[in-house]
Amino acid sequence: MITQVFHGNPLAFASAVFLVALVNPPPAQAAEPAPAPGGHIVKSEIQGSNRREILGSGTNTAEVPRISFIDSPTAACYQPDHTQNVCYINWYYLYVSADPDYMISMSATINVFGRVANYQGFFQTSMYVPFNMHDRGFKVTCGALGAGGDPELGNSYAYTIRAKDSNALSSANYGTVYCPAFIP
Repeated sequence: MITQVFHGNPLAFASAVFLVALVNPPPAQAAEPAPAPGGHIVKSEIQGSNRREILGSGTNTAEVPRISFIDSPTAACYQPDHTQNVCYINWYYLYVSADPDYMISMSATINVFGRVANYQGFFQTSMYVPFNMHDRGFKVTCGALGAGGDPELGNSYAYTIRAKDSNALSSANYGTVYCPAFIP
């Protein structure tokens, strides 16, 4: 069994930089990290102090995961009316694939609300969810200046996107999005 996990501080992400197809780690960080308890590292990617990995629990070190990392670019929180303390969180798109296996499910969770979206697959090798499938996005409060830790922005919201394929392989992305501040 292979599982993909992410280690690190999701608050280290800037407001528009999220786990989008990361490049190979710099040579200074290219050393193979120590195996996680209960498995060995099949694939790992590093961005700053953040890392995501695919773990294998078997003894075959040549395991090749078939589920991809989740592509979830441009997570954004926007305020359509600056006179109201109402913002919306959305992603440009969500994408994951598992060819030749089938994608079973993908979900999005926002820390303060729990699961906000759930997608089911049916004999498809990939899932693509465009931004307009969420209408305006997921409604949140913008918050006062500095409420989320950044003195120039409002609230911050951590999110998790998870996917699972028909071979019981899983993938997950973690990130934080910052909203504009509500200034009455």
